[in-house]
Amino acid sequence: MRQSVAGSAALGTWMALAGVATAGPDWTEVGDAGSTISTAQVPLGEGEIRSLAGRLGGRGQSEDFEDLYYIGIASPTTFRLELTSPDFDAQLFVFHITLSGGALGLLANDNEHEETTAPVILPISTDGTEVTLDLPGIYLVAVAGTGRMPVSTTGEIFTYETSTEISGADGPGGLNRHIGWTGQGQTGNYRVQMEGTIFPEIPAPASLGVLTMSGLLARRRRG
Repeated sequence: MRQSVAGSAALGTWMALAGVATAGPDWTEVGDAGSTISTAQVPLGEGEIRSLAGRLGGRGQSEDFEDLYYIGIASPTTFRLELTSPDFDAQLFVFHITLSGGALGLLANDNEHEETTAPVILPISTDGTEVTLDLPGIYLVAVAGTGRMPVSTTGEIFTYETSTEISGADGPGGLNRHIGWTGQGQTGNYRVQMEGTIFPEIPAPASLGVLTMSGLLARRRRG
């Protein structure tokens, strides 16, 4: 079992990120959501957030093959991500956040079932790694095309035995923090429907140095 906490380093990064849109029940990508924890987009608002929408390869950026967002998970038991009707073959990834401000792989899915190219993530892996997202807190969600995989210093973070599994971070890079991406990218529009999620709460700058671990832990079990 490994535990981690989103600490003041990561929260300080959130405060520096650009991109502001009107608050509401959903969030649409502003400019370009980034590719790493330091450039991920922070949806701004209060209360429940039900969807994220955006585009890969949009706005003249030829290397825009992945988008990352911070989200709050309020109810792990009802947590669900579903990418609805993408116009490309898509994947979803969830990362949790370390005390030092890094992102560690948690869950990933390529296809919900064999007849679709749309992914779904639930709070429990199905590949035998016994990974469970069971604590509320702040997490990262990533959208990318099939074939585009997150990596750490030791390789790909996830390995799929089948395209329909919800994978734990069982790749050669699974124990180390996310630093980038590898593989051929895809472009297109996406909308991620979400359940059990809220806008990520960003504390005032004065409170960044006195954060506690309460509510920000993510637990990961490996078989």
